[in-house]
Amino acid sequence: MPPYPFEAISFRAKDNYPLQGALYLAQNSKRFLIIGSAFGVPYQYYKHIAHYFRENGISVLAFDYRGISHSKDGNMPAKDILMQHWGELDADAAINWIIEQYQPEELYYMGHSAGGQILGLASSSTQITKIIIAASGVGSWRLWPGIQKYFLAAIWYLAFPLVKLFQKGEYFHSKMLGPIPVPKHAVEQWLSWARSRDYLFTPSHGLDISNYQTIHADILGITISDDWYAPEPARDALIAHYSNCNKNNFLITPESLKLKSIGHFGLFKKKQEIEQGIWQPMLNFLNGKI
Repeated sequence: MPPYPFEAISFRAKDNYPLQGALYLAQNSKRFLIIGSAFGVPYQYYKHIAHYFRENGISVLAFDYRGISHSKDGNMPAKDILMQHWGELDADAAINWIIEQYQPEELYYMGHSAGGQILGLASSSTQITKIIIAASGVGSWRLWPGIQKYFLAAIWYLAFPLVKLFQKGEYFHSKMLGPIPVPKHAVEQWLSWARSRDYLFTPSHGLDISNYQTIHADILGITISDDWYAPEPARDALIAHYSNCNKNNFLITPESLKLKSIGHFGLFKKKQEIEQGIWQPMLNFLNGKI
């Protein structure tokens, strides 16, 4: 299969950090969707679903957060990059860039994992009219079912700090987080959130979370039953913070799609069963059919 056509683009956050992305333009469309990536996942990973939406009349912007892949180098040293910057500065810049360049009639956002968590940190997030929360949730270990919560707590408090001790440089390498290295201080902030009772929404973290209450959008929350990273209670806890949004939730099982597994990353793989069973409901939601 030839590569999907896209336009490589660059835009700048309000602190002048350069961000890189891919634009999949649908012909004669004023509808745009921005993809907020998972932790340590480059924008190329979303090319299949970006092409799918474009073929169905919705233009898509996928981009890399600062310190990640194509946006690795900029005017902020890796040692200063925090996870909150991905929402406050980078997602905010992506939204504003689309608005300034294309004046969309409808503007959507799909947040995968971390991308679903950080949207409300962007001051421009109130411009979004429809949100897809995909395999995402509040990352507090207390929300995991049964014995899983204690296994996850052991990872947060013991495993990751121990691994980090033996890794030199400003980047953290772990396939559990994603396929590419991420800035260490972003990982440290993420771990501090995950150890807290209400994740990034815990007041002691000092974040401005007011936009989560001022977003007025329709939300579709999609959970995969064999996704260990984002169980239903975690999803529900996250979506609850989008308190003035209209909410619909879906639980998808591999069995319902005649697949052996899907997991945290499988919902964006190009398979006919995924396209029909996950992407089509997403498209129906954006088209107002859900």
